[in-house]
Amino acid sequence: MPVLRTLLLPILAVFLSQCQPQSDADAASNMDDVFVKSAAAAALNRGGTENVRFTTSDGVVITGTLFPAGANAPTVLCLHQWRSDRASFDELARKLQAAGYTVLTIDMRGYGGSTKTVDGKPVRTDRKAQPDVTAAISFLRAHKSVDANRIAIIGASYGSSNAIQYAARDAAIKSVVLLSPGLNYFNELPTEDAVKIWGSRPMLAVASSEDVRSVETLQAYSSIASRVQVQQYDNAGHGTDILRAGVGLDALILDFLKKNL
Repeated sequence: MPVLRTLLLPILAVFLSQCQPQSDADAASNMDDVFVKSAAAAALNRGGTENVRFTTSDGVVITGTLFPAGANAPTVLCLHQWRSDRASFDELARKLQAAGYTVLTIDMRGYGGSTKTVDGKPVRTDRKAQPDVTAAISFLRAHKSVDANRIAIIGASYGSSNAIQYAARDAAIKSVVLLSPGLNYFNELPTEDAVKIWGSRPMLAVASSEDVRSVETLQAYSSIASRVQVQQYDNAGHGTDILRAGVGLDALILDFLKKNL
């Protein structure tokens, strides 16, 4: 018995120590860990935002706002119009996020926070922003909130030109929404060939009646693309201004994405 008692006592001591209540400090520490993890999960689920940065192939630092909608969600990239920035899409982005879409809005080169290179040199605006779009899509495809097989692009004005130019050569882009598109903005952004390459993938093209060149573009796209949905409003403005005109464009975009993303 003395030998058995000698063997059992250390084991019993260890067992009893594990059954002792935690100290206040240990309990508080564990509660903090649980709170931090729960808060992070809740932020992802309820739709917080995240300021992001990534670098283009030519060294421009692009800034953006990510609106995550949980893990592996269908995703939308938003490209603003000339003389604007990513904030022009904030209201739409929150509505899409609430509907279950992860959204990334970016400042294209020369606008908002995208005004410097990685080595601090100033960046000028440039109507040709394909490196910005390419870097944004690469960023999205690596993010946990994004279903890399379900990405759409929304572009406004020159942003729409950059959207279709990129999407035409990336067969994985599922659909595009083009607000006030143009056939060749600034004589630098031709789009007809890109629309031909886009082919039978779904497109929503939107313009306002007084925006004559964009109305002409809608007509041209209708004769080129086989799955283009055209929407024309009256006196609703240009690009993202149409979103604030109270004509129901946000609901139209959401319905289009539900069917085509």
